Amino acid sequence: MKRSLFYKFFPPPQFLQMPVVGLDISDVSLRFIELTETRKGLTIGRFGEHDIPKGTIESGTIKNVTVLRDVLIDLKKKYNLGFVSVSLPEEKAYLFDLELPKMKYAELRGAIELQVEDHVPLKASEVIFDYEIIGEDASTIKVNISVLPRALVDSYLEAFSETGITPVALEIEVHSIMHAVIPPDDEHAYMVVDFGRTRTGIFVAEKGAVLFTSTVPVGGDALTNSIAKNLNISHDEAEKVKREKGVTDRLVDENLSLALMSMVSILRDEIAKHHTYWATHEDEYGKKRQEIHKIYLCGGEANLLGLRDYLAEGFSVPIEMANVLTNVNSLERYVPEISFYDSLRYATAIGLALRHLK
Repeated sequence: MKRSLFYKFFPPPQFLQMPVVGLDISDVSLRFIELTETRKGLTIGRFGEHDIPKGTIESGTIKNVTVLRDVLIDLKKKYNLGFVSVSLPEEKAYLFDLELPKMKYAELRGAIELQVEDHVPLKASEVIFDYEIIGEDASTIKVNISVLPRALVDSYLEAFSETGITPVALEIEVHSIMHAVIPPDDEHAYMVVDFGRTRTGIFVAEKGAVLFTSTVPVGGDALTNSIAKNLNISHDEAEKVKREKGVTDRLVDENLSLALMSMVSILRDEIAKHHTYWATHEDEYGKKRQEIHKIYLCGGEANLLGLRDYLAEGFSVPIEMANVLTNVNSLERYVPEISFYDSLRYATAIGLALRHLK
């Protein structure tokens, strides 16, 4: 049973045929992409991004609804967006599994609600949750549950009021990324590393469910700031150095190496730590976890020159750049309007658009 999104504001017959755009909201930017059904299969329609003023959103919490609303109004004027599927921040979500006695599917939500407070530090009345069945046998049903504070969800909905943009669905960003980079019928376990500007999200997904998530407070902006400080140059100059040289010049430029490695080594250590934890710990039911098949990199900072090679050094598991269009269309049949490296920034938005269509 596939996960229904947190909110669907219209009954399916009313909005399933509407062009719906995937809209990814982060601390520093909005990114959107539209997928269109054609005779060739799904193709990319409109896409773009818009900066969000610093301090408007911090660690997924909206600090200034008015400013975010103004950004959305600008987005509406520039791109004429109508209906959107919207991402919600992973760092504010609680994810866990439950094994329940066999029951009718219609009774699951009520049974889960009775146990939510045992797993999150909030009252049931203060949260919104969604679930997906990930296994069942003759006597039990296993469900993967996602929980978010109701106040946080309400704040995102409030930002859209009077903008002319209508959210038809909301989804936690890690689920959206999973839908973009992992084929739905793939039963392997994957670790996905979403390397963004302000933070890096790490999660493990298996058989269509996100089973583990973590957020590391290291992103591309931290690299830029470190370069600017160590090389005594401006932020704009440091950003240019980061893009042009990446990790490839770390062995020939001592100052650049110091600036980059102090940050990138933290990221590699975190990936290794989470991989080791997954490999050495049983699940909550005492069962051995499936081995990680591959580690995928995505996100706006994942295309840093030499990053994949550096992270892969000494790793027993293959580390690859994610193909975020793998569930959109075959690259043998369709040449997308966006480059591979640019597409890495749109993983969440693509997953949101796919989730509406499929």
